Amino acid sequence: MHPVLLKFGSFTIYTYGFFVFLGVLFGYFFCLKQAIRENINKGVFSDIIFWTLIFSFLGARFFYILTDFENFLLNPLEVLLSRSGFVFYGGVVFGVVALYVLARLHKMNFFKLSDIIVSGVPLAHAFGRLGCFSQGCCYGRETDSFIGVLFPKDSPAGFAGVRVIPTQLIEAVSLFLLFAALIILKKKKKFDGQILAFYLIFYSIIRFIIEFFRGDPRGSILFLSFSQSISVILMAFGIFLYFWLGLRAAQKRNKII
Repeated sequence: MHPVLLKFGSFTIYTYGFFVFLGVLFGYFFCLKQAIRENINKGVFSDIIFWTLIFSFLGARFFYILTDFENFLLNPLEVLLSRSGFVFYGGVVFGVVALYVLARLHKMNFFKLSDIIVSGVPLAHAFGRLGCFSQGCCYGRETDSFIGVLFPKDSPAGFAGVRVIPTQLIEAVSLFLLFAALIILKKKKKFDGQILAFYLIFYSIIRFIIEFFRGDPRGSILFLSFSQSISVILMAFGIFLYFWLGLRAAQKRNKII
């Protein structure tokens, strides 16, 4: 609830940007450590991470424009140049596509690479949600319960002057738990791509549920929010990926035997 972290004259450090930076930094070094353990060249991996992040941010902004297209048509420059206004799922979709292309270009195993990178995504995302809380965006529905938070009136969540569910903090905690779960699962994984599949399944479930408690303007498809619709698709894809890759790995083991 403190959008400005530090201010030196005309130079301002925003809390949202600071948390996003921390998330990217911690996520990168965690993934880099995993990559080194897998004997992946540090320079190549850093290059892949950099471009994947660039396309992820572009995708997150593009999906935001889709969810608020009418406002974009009225104020295109304001939307494009805004500090906020990202849809995480856009980052996931564009990021995965970019990662696949980069893996092919570097002649690397996409699923092995994705398991390394996706294991650090919840950590980075959790810090991003803390940034959302400080900005007052991605807020929840009005509530009279003890968990309700009253945001400043000049924030997106405080314009109505009522207490709202802190969905940002709820998701941040869920993401830290998912990060811990993926670390445990990665130690026991049986085939490449398993962690990617687990992430798609579990995060989709988390996001689908949290969407019911969101109170900010949401794009919708029929009776589901835009993000819930994507959650259903990605969860189904994650389940398919898990069984398909598991079956393929089992067939390879049987051939070896």
